[in-house]
Amino acid sequence: AHIVRIGKLSRGIAEVLGLGEPECTIIEAAAPMHDIGKIGIPDSILRKSGSLTDAERGVMNNHTLIGYEILKDSSSPFVQRGAEIALAHHEKFDGSGYPYGIRGQDIPISARIVAVADVYDALTSKRDYKSAWLPSQACEYIAGQEGAHFDPECVKALFARLKTEVCN
Repeated sequence: AHIVRIGKLSRGIAEVLGLGEPECTIIEAAAPMHDIGKIGIPDSILRKSGSLTDAERGVMNNHTLIGYEILKDSSSPFVQRGAEIALAHHEKFDGSGYPYGIRGQDIPISARIVAVADVYDALTSKRDYKSAWLPSQACEYIAGQEGAHFDPECVKALFARLKTEVCN
């Protein structure tokens, strides 16, 4: 269900940002591919219940490069955008992300959109290792990361899309 929600929320953010209908459709279809590279990560790391070691975190971070390599040669515009998103969805607006430490507008808009949608959904969803946060808690966290982790315009678009008073 996470990947479906990511697609729909990413499309909603793209719509608020004023991207055209074709681009919104591509982002909705491509966003669910953001973590496809995790198929190349050992289950012992993916399913680990505790914190990852630095070495394990390094292996996990490679999922962006693996996903890009899986998708990059497709002739489909949906899969091409999926490759772009897979590669850059862990880049941060301030340049402190991975795999390349790119920043701001150098990060593709599709990846900036999916980054904020992915974190919002992850925070508000129950996982084996954590309880779901309230939407207001997730919005507060995301607002605190505006300009650092997240593109401020994407944050504003997320909050507008959610139409939640706690996010505005």
